[in-house]
Amino acid sequence: MSLIPKFYKDAVVSVGLKNANGISWIGTGFFVLRKINENESVPLLVTNKHVLDGHDLIVIRMKEKDSDTLTVVEAITKEKDVILYYIHDNPNIDIAVLPLDANVIMQNNLEFPAFDIDHNAMSSNELRASGVDDGSLVYMLGFTMGKINHTSGDPICRLGCIARINEAQIREEQNILIDIQNFPGNSGSPIINKPEALHIKGTPYLDRSVLVGIIHSYIPYEDNLISAQTKRVVEIKTENSGLAYAHPVEYIIEIIDKIVPKQ
Repeated sequence: MSLIPKFYKDAVVSVGLKNANGISWIGTGFFVLRKINENESVPLLVTNKHVLDGHDLIVIRMKEKDSDTLTVVEAITKEKDVILYYIHDNPNIDIAVLPLDANVIMQNNLEFPAFDIDHNAMSSNELRASGVDDGSLVYMLGFTMGKINHTSGDPICRLGCIARINEAQIREEQNILIDIQNFPGNSGSPIINKPEALHIKGTPYLDRSVLVGIIHSYIPYEDNLISAQTKRVVEIKTENSGLAYAHPVEYIIEIIDKIVPKQ
């Protein structure tokens, strides 16, 4: 039994930087498309703004059609001091959307599995109306600590649950609160819901998997070490609290609307 559509996993890519030793994998991104008409669509890469900040070029891995071969593809993010990716008008929204060259994808015979942003995604309001609420299970797909397979593009799948998704949470913090272990390398990971078969009788439930949002950070927990002699704080230790922030998908859509208005 498959709970995650294969093309969702295939749409998730590791984001890297070239260096003298090869490639450092620094984060996660995922492919999204916006259809212009029945025959045309615009290919996009979605990740966190902080993953792309300060870099002129990134690399991603894409699979060749009818093959298991992975090809390292360069994507220019800044040219002549002009940033080529799009961000949200709210500076607190840590999302970047980079348009990709469809000609490069076709000429190199590359696959482009992608979330259709108008059919494979639901806003936080739509999710709540469909029965997705605090306690609903979700998956995070990404490349934790840069862990890739050299011969496979499959991401690491981690299970968590929505900790808080009410209107106040979104309005005040522009985030869904997720109970999940999020580490470096997961920045830009998509969050998708687990389809539900069991539910309280008479309540709505979502029996398909959709894009819920994008992970961008975890909430740190600070512990003070106090000197027994001076009674003063001598060291502050920061640990991962196990709670993570994810921007809901509506903020991704608002950026895409600036690039390719919905038809």
